[in-house]
Parts: sequence; C-alpha cells; structure tokens
Amino acid sequence: MRYRGAGLLVVVFLTLVAVTRLMAAEQMSASAENDDQAALQLGRRVEAVREALQHPQAPDALAAIIDLGRDQRYYVMVRGWLAWQLQGDQSIAAASHDQPPDNISARIKLLNKAIRAIDLE
Repeated sequence: MRYRGAGLLVVVFLTLVAVTRLMAAEQMSASAENDDQAALQLGRRVEAVREALQHPQAPDALAAIIDLGRDQRYYVMVRGWLAWQLQGDQSIAAASHDQPPDNISARIKLLNKAIRAIDLE
C-alpha cells in the first residue's frame, strides 16, 4: 500500500511538472509573438523615416520622423541618424558651390525642422 501511494504522488508530481512546463512554453510563445509584433512595428516606423528622407517633400515626411524621434527608446538612434544625414547633405551642398540639387536642399530643410522638433519635445 505504501508503494501505491508513493507511485500516485510521483504521477501527480510529474503531471504538475508537465503542466507547468506547458504553461511556461505557452507564455514564452506568446511573449515571442509579442516581441515579433513589436519588432515588426519598429521596422515599419524606421522604414517610414527612411522613406521620408528619400522624399522630403512628401506631406507626411516630417510627421514620420517626429513619430519615431519622440519615442524615448529610439530618440538617440534617430537623432544620430538625422545628424549624420544632415552633415552629409550640408557637405554635398557646400561642394555644389551653394547650388545643391533640389532634393538635397529640401532634405536639409526637413532635417533641420525634424531635429528641432524632436529636440524640443
């Protein structure tokens, strides 16, 4: 009789371990899915900024940059990106003898506005 009770305890214990592991696996799966969704969302926001820099005259260009730049988690990344792009575009403008291509001039204006907007937040 003693062994039968001990066997039952072992079965109950193993069942609890299995259920606990299954629940942990489900939580990890849900967590991984949430992480994937967050990464996808961030990727879309970064892509929107890239598009804004390629097409600075687009009506939503400034809004796309400000959207990501005002997010505290990504401010440093976006601010650095904008600063390097501005420095490169200003170099192109200087090398063009103050007659830079229209897209460079438009991007310089956009970058100055965007940097000012995210810095003042």
